[in-house]
Amino acid sequence: MATSSVQNTTNDSSSSIKPVSAYWECMDCHTYNPSARKSCKTCRRLRQDLLDQCLKESKAQQSEQTNVEPKLKSSSNQITTNNNESTCFTTTTTKPPPNWYCVICSHHNCNNDSATICAGCGSIFMTNIEYLNFVHEQEKQLLRYQEDSKAFREDLREQAHAAYYKNNDEFECIICYELIGKNKGVLFHHCLHPMCKRCVLQMIETSTEPLLKCPHDDCTTIIGERELRGIVKDMKRDQKLVDKLNEIGVRWAESRHKTFHCITPDCKQWWFIEQVQGNNIVYCDGCKHWICMTCVAVHEGQNCLEYQEDLKIRAMNDITARKDQEHLEEMIKRKEAMHCPGCQVIIQKLSGCDWLQCTQCKMEICWPTRGPRWGPGGRGDTSGGCRCRVDKGKLCTKDCQNCH
Repeated sequence: MATSSVQNTTNDSSSSIKPVSAYWECMDCHTYNPSARKSCKTCRRLRQDLLDQCLKESKAQQSEQTNVEPKLKSSSNQITTNNNESTCFTTTTTKPPPNWYCVICSHHNCNNDSATICAGCGSIFMTNIEYLNFVHEQEKQLLRYQEDSKAFREDLREQAHAAYYKNNDEFECIICYELIGKNKGVLFHHCLHPMCKRCVLQMIETSTEPLLKCPHDDCTTIIGERELRGIVKDMKRDQKLVDKLNEIGVRWAESRHKTFHCITPDCKQWWFIEQVQGNNIVYCDGCKHWICMTCVAVHEGQNCLEYQEDLKIRAMNDITARKDQEHLEEMIKRKEAMHCPGCQVIIQKLSGCDWLQCTQCKMEICWPTRGPRWGPGGRGDTSGGCRCRVDKGKLCTKDCQNCH
């Protein structure tokens, strides 16, 4: 009889509302949960009948509080005079009953030692109303996080499309030592060093070099043209200031060896030349063309031999093609170019040692002798070719610069 009495008491204290079936469906995530659970095992939402009961109890409690004189609070206006409840904490300090069910995992706790922690999942004891408030607070925090994340992504998107990054904090310019306010300066894209716009503009106006480096100590980052044009635009100055740097760069490139200036009219792109075996084609970011540095021409869709044969045919009637053909012949006369001994395509030495390889037939060529580097057997065959360093280390010509 005693056992039966305890069992009835336990069943009455578990919940006044019985589940209608062995499982119940969550209204949010549509997960099916055992009827013994008070909350969804996936999203932690309260069972709908318990949720309705909590709302009724909450409304009843609010109506009672409107008719009762408010309690006195401390000067901090955070901790109430009730020792069992505190509004400055998100967790509850309500004393649990002797036997209670966890609202998270529905574990039955026998509270013989007045423990407030569930033995099943480790959650702190909460009443249904407290758990409902907890869930609502979590939803608010999630919404705030989503809004903050969206604003952060929008800010990153704007920064990516901007000519330069803006400073989020005040800083002192390393050149003029003025204090620059938030969003009033510039952060360079690659090194993120801050600088005031006025000093950058002064660097553009006084520079005699085509490339501007970040002025911070030990920083070798080149300031991009996009950043310079953005600063000039914001300072309401003429874009010709940046064009001046490009003109300086073109003159600087044309005056130096091992540089190549794009042949497309009005294109100011140029490159440092490094000898690459079997490849003398470069893509120009300025005019969006593939430039053949061997033929000094644009012949996309044609190899060098096809272009030069086509050039001879077009030179009969086309004035421009005739000028190109005459230009190639002049280069051969000045020994700046030559016919490949194998396929007769015109090739040109741009830089480096005196060893060349034809991009068309892949023959290895000795530039000083204008002939094959090796004999008929190919690489290593010294029965023919220039025979450089074969006879007691003797060079093929006195001016040979290593035809290896």
